[in-house]
Amino acid sequence: MKKIKQAMKDSNPRSKGLVIIMIVYLMVMATTMTSGATNQIDNYQETVEIQYKDGASEVKDYLVRQDTVKNVLDELDVTLNKKDTVNRDMAYIIQSKDLLQVNRITEEEVEEIQSIPSQTVRTNGLHLFTTEVVQQGQNGEVKNKVRVTYENGKAVRKELLSSQVIQEKTDTIVATGTVMPGAYFTGKLTTYGGDCAGGHGKSASGISLSPTTGVQGNNSAKLYYKGQSYYCLAADPSIPFGTIIKISNHNYSIESTAYGIVVDRGGAIKKNHIDIFNGTEAGKYFRGGTSKNVRFEIVSVGSGKNFWR
Repeated sequence: MKKIKQAMKDSNPRSKGLVIIMIVYLMVMATTMTSGATNQIDNYQETVEIQYKDGASEVKDYLVRQDTVKNVLDELDVTLNKKDTVNRDMAYIIQSKDLLQVNRITEEEVEEIQSIPSQTVRTNGLHLFTTEVVQQGQNGEVKNKVRVTYENGKAVRKELLSSQVIQEKTDTIVATGTVMPGAYFTGKLTTYGGDCAGGHGKSASGISLSPTTGVQGNNSAKLYYKGQSYYCLAADPSIPFGTIIKISNHNYSIESTAYGIVVDRGGAIKKNHIDIFNGTEAGKYFRGGTSKNVRFEIVSVGSGKNFWR
């Protein structure tokens, strides 16, 4: 300051004005620099090293001012869309080594074709000893309108908006022949007698089948049961004793449409093969040989071995 005063004293009147202007300029500059330095110290923010991941992109390292998440994102020129999320609260102060992650959420509406698989339904059929497909099924198709939500490029949620059936599903129906009234089958009809090997004069259900006195000693090929008379039949084990069967399309000298009742079994009598009692093995009460393509129809289902007692 003394040097400044001495300079002013020694200067001539003409240069004294310049000296004064320079002094004022220096004072203004000094004031400005002092003020700026003070301002920088007051607003000083430490820088921290962080990691940042945007959506599905790789993690990157950044050196940013230690500030709120919101301000750091602004510093990194990150724009958030409406549904995007951040792994930290926007007011959180970023710390060194923090991972700041933005999850990019997008949505789109798509159409999807959904296949509805056909099922196999099993039911009781009227065609005995047969399993058949009575209806061939086919898969159905439904067109769904779906809103898909993606997080960082991966689908994380689906919302069904609407559905439209474009192909009705039909089931495959498989019918298995079941012994019930109305069930039928075509098969072979043969005869047997009370003198057959292993017969011992008694049917498997206890009915007397004598080669000399007929059924239950009545000198007939028929069993009288509940006010009616029926030919005695040996049938497959799946047909209960006491079942009444209508017989047609045969070549025996009996009624063209005859009725028999199941009272017996036989080692060779399986499925659609029926034996009809004719007194003796050679035949006693009616004539005729083995009949093929005979039609048998279940009239009623018997109660079992003791049906007649």
